[in-house]
Amino acid sequence: MASHMRYTPLTADPSHTLPSFPPSYDDLDDNNDDYTYSSSATPAIEQFELDDGIDGIDDGITRRTQREGLLVRASLMTKKFANNFNNSIIHPVSQIIDPIYEGYKYFQQKYEQNILKLGNPLVVKRLLYVLFIMIVIFFVTKHNVNDGVNGTSGGTFSAGKFYNIDKLSSSVDDFISAKLMKENLEYFSSMSHITGSNGDLTLARYIETYMHNNGIRIMDMNQLQSYTNYPVYNEKDTYLKLSDNSFSAHLYEMNNKTMEHLAYNPNALNTNGPVESHFIYGNYGTQEDYQKLISSGIDLTDAILLIKYGGSIPEPNKVSFGQQSKVKAIVFITPKFEFGTGDSKQEFVDVIQKANVGLTRVDPGDVLTPGWSSEDGYVTRLPWFRSSTTPKIPTIPISWEDGEKLLSKLEGSGVKFDDGYFSGKGKSSSVPTMVLKIANEERATHQIWNVVGSIQGREQNEKGIIIGSSRDSTCYGTISSNTGTVVMLEMIKVFTSLQRKYNWSPSRSIYFVSFDATEYNLAGSAEWIENRKDSLRKEGYAYIDLSDAISGDDLSIKASPFVEDVIKKALKQVETDVTKNDNGNEKLSLYDLYLRQQGNDGISNDLIESKNYIPFINLVNMPSLELKFSGKKYPKNSCYDNFENFEKSAIDPDMNKHRELVKVLSLIALRLAESPMIPFDFQKLASKLTHYVDDLEKYSRDIISTLEQENKPVLHFKSLRDSIEILRNAANSLQSWGDSWKQYVENSAEIEPSMLAMNRWKRNENMVAFNQKFLVRNHMKDTRPGFANVLFGVPFMAPEVSDGKYEWNTFPRIRDSLYLHDFNAAQDQINKLASLVQEACQELDSQ
Repeated sequence: MASHMRYTPLTADPSHTLPSFPPSYDDLDDNNDDYTYSSSATPAIEQFELDDGIDGIDDGITRRTQREGLLVRASLMTKKFANNFNNSIIHPVSQIIDPIYEGYKYFQQKYEQNILKLGNPLVVKRLLYVLFIMIVIFFVTKHNVNDGVNGTSGGTFSAGKFYNIDKLSSSVDDFISAKLMKENLEYFSSMSHITGSNGDLTLARYIETYMHNNGIRIMDMNQLQSYTNYPVYNEKDTYLKLSDNSFSAHLYEMNNKTMEHLAYNPNALNTNGPVESHFIYGNYGTQEDYQKLISSGIDLTDAILLIKYGGSIPEPNKVSFGQQSKVKAIVFITPKFEFGTGDSKQEFVDVIQKANVGLTRVDPGDVLTPGWSSEDGYVTRLPWFRSSTTPKIPTIPISWEDGEKLLSKLEGSGVKFDDGYFSGKGKSSSVPTMVLKIANEERATHQIWNVVGSIQGREQNEKGIIIGSSRDSTCYGTISSNTGTVVMLEMIKVFTSLQRKYNWSPSRSIYFVSFDATEYNLAGSAEWIENRKDSLRKEGYAYIDLSDAISGDDLSIKASPFVEDVIKKALKQVETDVTKNDNGNEKLSLYDLYLRQQGNDGISNDLIESKNYIPFINLVNMPSLELKFSGKKYPKNSCYDNFENFEKSAIDPDMNKHRELVKVLSLIALRLAESPMIPFDFQKLASKLTHYVDDLEKYSRDIISTLEQENKPVLHFKSLRDSIEILRNAANSLQSWGDSWKQYVENSAEIEPSMLAMNRWKRNENMVAFNQKFLVRNHMKDTRPGFANVLFGVPFMAPEVSDGKYEWNTFPRIRDSLYLHDFNAAQDQINKLASLVQEACQELDSQ
């Protein structure tokens, strides 16, 4: 316990008083008479002596004294600073905060009291927290939608956002460089790039590097194996002459004997030693031309047939008809071409075009692996004469100059064709025979390279569109392949620039592919598809082709009905350098230009030329489109297709057409890849299919009318028409769902619930799956293994270029059966197609 002390006051002694003044310390004894100082009270001070022999004692004491003084001063300064800080900062801030804190405690008390009135405090507080977060998200997303290109997340499980496509589109023009495109066009035209050559590989690596430098991170140098053949200059092994030595053809262009200038046909058969026979002229080599010769009594057996390039059917088909007519060999005559403008225009008669003779209409791709992929170099390869796509007779092209000399030998003999030339009568002692020998270098397997790059989608990255261009050429290929390649490279730059500027990636993936071996029966694209057709059927949903992109002033558009609306919207957004009238400054849009040139805004579906879209349509039924400028005749597959003649002909001197094409195709690709729902117009498809069935009926009537029999067959199309009505209803339902989805998202500040997002993705999958219903698996009995699509595709007998007579790119198997007069098979195909349409509609409606 603590001790307790008591205070005791002092008691004053009255007898003792204090001195009036304090004592003097100078001399207490002498100067203080009243105060007696006792010496005994103060003891004497004893003097101590320090031992001077201990060194450092005085210094140590001094240093300690100094150090203690420094610490004291530091302590005083610290206390002074703390006191000043407290007075100038802490105290004023406390005067401000204390009332706020008191107010906070007051409102906190009231808040807790009100929460208790509402119910369980824990539950009520959580609900209020959720409400607060929702309000914050609402205002943040509203700000993003109005002021940026990106909106809000598409559902809890979405990997991205809804982007403003129009705002993205408005930036496309900023990234297009006409100067760079011209430099690329000149560079690609500076070297020949025959399939599998060093020049071809050099350009493939250039494209790969270009992709990488522009930010494409997922790339593949896809190496394949395919049959190739190459010309070799040797006058003893390859020649064409008359037996009397009065004529010998110049089998090279521009008086140049390097490989790219030599005459040959890709995929052509060599002769087994010299071939000698009479020669006959067969115009364009169509079936009508063959029939005209035969009906005139001209025997084609073992003849060497001279036919012109061009006309209404592809060159491989002409060779096939020649085989059926038992001709010994075919010599193609190249037309003459003009280059330049105005007074500087020049005509060239020594042009030699080198066209593929592999039978594309049976199976595009490597001619020794028809119906299966050749990507693995160890796959089964057929012997030449067992393949359905190889020519069985030798062929070689010559120039117009040499062809005209040969035709002059037949003057006035045989059948006269519309061009004024005569066929000749066949064997005649007055006309010398022709001697032909061909010895090209052949390689059963040779490397070809497809360059593939992709921008991965953020939402459904397994789905994607493909943008493809042909890279190879039989020589320089300025127009035939390089214009398309240049456009694709610029599109790569556009899309990667959009990525960097807006931190954007498309909703679904975008693939860029530079295809090799296009001039060898479309081997690059066909073999690439063959090797991955199962995945492409499920994942790819649109293909944009970029072949001979700029060859004139006429805007040409061919496309699947699915994407017509997307194309027209993009056309209206691109301004041309063409004015609306001579006196005005207002420029036409591409849509206005197309309307002026065509007379209407209809878009043809006749994608039937020998281009890389053929395997996409016919092997995997991928909706395709081709948009280009055409109109001027140019020497495709000739060394005259070069940059110098491109410049002389003023096809696109300022590269404005290239710029317009890059922009419109970028807008189309952007909408196809970025729209939350794949923008397929099924209502347009149903409408177009009705028209296509009408056209099919017309085609069948025209075929039947040629029959010389009383009981003519009757075909029934009701089941097919009924199935299209079912499709129309399904299309309306899909459109209604899409409109409702759009309205809901707009009313919800563009916030999409996760379940709704998953439903939308399912609709996208259904749209892709719809097209796969029309692919019939190949069987051994199929005569055209490369054509599995029964809804769209090119019939064997369709013209090389659309003639506008029929809708050739529709119902290929039915049209083939009708052409062969197999009407039972045609009716069976009609009924089967009707059933497939109904099945596809069920797929479209599935949840």
